[in-house]
Amino acid sequence: MMALPRRTPLGRAMLLAFALLATTVHGADLSLHYQRPAPDTAEGWEREALPIGNGRIGAMIFGQLARERLQFNDITLWTGDDQVMGAYQPFGDVYINLPGHEAASGYQRKLDLGDSLHTVSYQHAGVQYRREAFASYPAQVMVVRLSADQAGQYTGSIELADMHQAHIRASGSRLYATGSLAGYVLPSPAGQPAAPPSANGMDYASQVQVLHEGGTLVSDGTRISFTGCDSITLIIGAGTSYVNDAARRFQGAHPLPRVTAQVSAAAARPWAELLAEHEKDFHALFDRVQLDLGQPAPERLALNTDQRIATYTQQGKDPGLEAQFFQYGRYLLISSSRDSLPANLQGLWNNSLTPPWNSDYHTNINIQMNYWPAEPANLAPLVQPFFGF
Repeated sequence: MMALPRRTPLGRAMLLAFALLATTVHGADLSLHYQRPAPDTAEGWEREALPIGNGRIGAMIFGQLARERLQFNDITLWTGDDQVMGAYQPFGDVYINLPGHEAASGYQRKLDLGDSLHTVSYQHAGVQYRREAFASYPAQVMVVRLSADQAGQYTGSIELADMHQAHIRASGSRLYATGSLAGYVLPSPAGQPAAPPSANGMDYASQVQVLHEGGTLVSDGTRISFTGCDSITLIIGAGTSYVNDAARRFQGAHPLPRVTAQVSAAAARPWAELLAEHEKDFHALFDRVQLDLGQPAPERLALNTDQRIATYTQQGKDPGLEAQFFQYGRYLLISSSRDSLPANLQGLWNNSLTPPWNSDYHTNINIQMNYWPAEPANLAPLVQPFFGF
């Protein structure tokens, strides 16, 4: 039996969830929170960045100040074809550049598991700044909003980067990336023979719509700059030509029209409406189970999540953290298994062109482990992608 790769947070969390299912009552601390950004490194991605997802698309968010990074994925972006073994691929990155924001006070980074909402807040030069991000299943986009308690405080730029040499351009207030995996060659380890070019003709596309209140917006080649804005809202869409149809070799229509329509529809709606719709949809699944394993000590509740985990490792005795980890497993499955491909080894979130075990679907045990607790944890609809696959 193959062991789970080290970087499989979904599998680890869901296994603990399965072990804790015997006690289902109510009440839990549902907030992961930290007082510093995640380092923008491979280790920072693995251990400290925080995930959002709507089942098909998702992102790891680092919470950086002057150059925020959202490393995003679509669960259908794969190399290989019906003849050649491929690998799940990272899609791209969205960067939010805020020059001068390197120094800040009162920094707080939080992932609310119950609302599926990521927030960053801090003070800089006497201004209170706030970022909120979520991945909407109803709208099929990711949404990021930057706001402040004073007008005209946002000056910076937005960039869209791709992992497979897509064509990137800025036009008006939108960034576009379009590309294909046809002929793509997976990087090979040093000393290993080169991998064959992919015969997978998969097309893919991503877009970022930049909305602003106050100030000005200018597109410049491959980035969009903004000056003196009260707030900035990003609508992020992505998609591929994948279809679940072997007779068509799993290749469907080019995703560009679909991604354009999804981004345009979401951009035409108010931020508050998109957020309320997202939270209502997410709560319909997440709120099916509440768990109370006992009250943690007040001093444990006061700790940041990284400190709380370190203390638990040394001393144990934190039933609130155990209940939170159970709910984190449910959060991850809701975020990575809805009406598309099932959760893979990384669940949805992968930052590597050559991920461990290809981040694939090993049917000897690994994919089953992701789904063992789903129905006992009252998430039966999320098993459908697994059964369909």
